[in-house]
Amino acid sequence: MTYDVVALTHEPPDARTLLDALRAEGSGLEVDAPEHGNVLQVLDEDGAPLLAVEASIPIRVEGEAQRLLGPFAAGLPAPVWWTEVRAAERPAAVELADAFADALIERLGGRRWSSERPE
Repeated sequence: MTYDVVALTHEPPDARTLLDALRAEGSGLEVDAPEHGNVLQVLDEDGAPLLAVEASIPIRVEGEAQRLLGPFAAGLPAPVWWTEVRAAERPAAVELADAFADALIERLGGRRWSSERPE
C-alpha cells in the first residue's frame, strides 16, 4: 500500500517549481523524468524509488475537489491544480512526500490532503 498526498495549489506548478520543491526537501535525491511520461520518479542515493509525482492537472469545476476529497476541500475556489504524489512504504519516503507537498503549497498557495500514514 502506498501513502498518497495531493497538493491542491492555486497556481499551476511548472517543472522548475516541482524540481525546486524537491531540492529544498532533500539532498542526494535523483529525479528520473521519462521522456514521454507524465510521472517524475524520485530515487534515493542507492537508486531505490521514494516518490512518484504525477503531472499536475487543473480542476476547473467549482466543488469538484470537494466531491473527490470530501469536506477537506470545502470552499476551495476553482481552478486548483491537483498534483498527486505516491510514496513508497518507507518512513523517509512518507516524510519526503509531505515535505514536498508543503513546499509546493508554500510557493503556490493551496492545501495538502494525505491518505492515512502506513504503520
